[in-house]
Amino acid sequence: MRKKFIYMTVSLILLAFLLLAPVQAAAASSEGLLLWFHTLLPMLLPFFILSRLLIALDGVSGITRFLAPLARSFFGLSPNGSFCLLTGFLCGYPVGAKISADLVRENRITPEEGAYLLTFTNNPSPAFLTGYCLTEALELPERVPVSLLLVYGAPLLYAALTRHRQTFPDLSIEKKTSGSQISFKIVDACIMDGLENILKLGGYLILFSMLAKLLLLLIGSLPLCSCLTVGLLEITNGIALTAASPILTKRAAWVLSLFIVSFGGLSGAAQTESMLQGTQLSVLSYLKAKAGTALLTACFAILYLGLTDLPLALPLPAVLLR
Repeated sequence: MRKKFIYMTVSLILLAFLLLAPVQAAAASSEGLLLWFHTLLPMLLPFFILSRLLIALDGVSGITRFLAPLARSFFGLSPNGSFCLLTGFLCGYPVGAKISADLVRENRITPEEGAYLLTFTNNPSPAFLTGYCLTEALELPERVPVSLLLVYGAPLLYAALTRHRQTFPDLSIEKKTSGSQISFKIVDACIMDGLENILKLGGYLILFSMLAKLLLLLIGSLPLCSCLTVGLLEITNGIALTAASPILTKRAAWVLSLFIVSFGGLSGAAQTESMLQGTQLSVLSYLKAKAGTALLTACFAILYLGLTDLPLALPLPAVLLR
């Protein structure tokens, strides 16, 4: 009932935005659509299709042959679970969630392993982090190595702390698939599944771009508040605002951007929930894990800056720096 009320409220707000400020609403919608068309569609659609095909044809074990023993030793994962670990860290939101859900639906991993994977394998892609976030927006290419370590080290640390010595069973099933099945039934199903999921992502991106624009119109006069609020809503716009903020130093913008990109935004959570349909995996557990991971990332970033640089990193009033 509460979720229905939230969805109805957001829908009414966006509808009012469309009616009262059609130019701004259309511009925000166009920005979301272009981001989806130029970035998500060419990058994620082929991956959605091919990863689904690999799972359907039992081709995962060949890819994870070398990673699986390490993933089992450190995180207790099955060979199929190690495939989710690999793709979730390399391919960006919401690939980790989609692979976890696909493996659970196909009975290739247990629901318990799927829930565990969901807490730490849904991450930003290295290309987004190093290309857009650090190089284009923040103009801090020298921070690429440490940023990669922090953003990807924090979820691995979170996973190690929450493992509770679990070791998940291997549910791999050997199947023989005929050539005709591969050519028509399986490939067609994988293509349709990929198209359905990429269209969902486009819809969510458009809606959250409109919400971000509306928030900017309402609280744009409060730079720090707008950076954090928009960043928690949608990471691309949030990082752009943070990088351009006049009241944040480079160090402060770096810390806040790492927090934003590690959390993934409510837009990423909505996309994740759409990937989880047909499973018992919980988006609330995912959000708790992402909040914990984002806090770990920000804390480690502040520690990296060092205690002597900390006053310079934060936008504190001058009286507090004396």
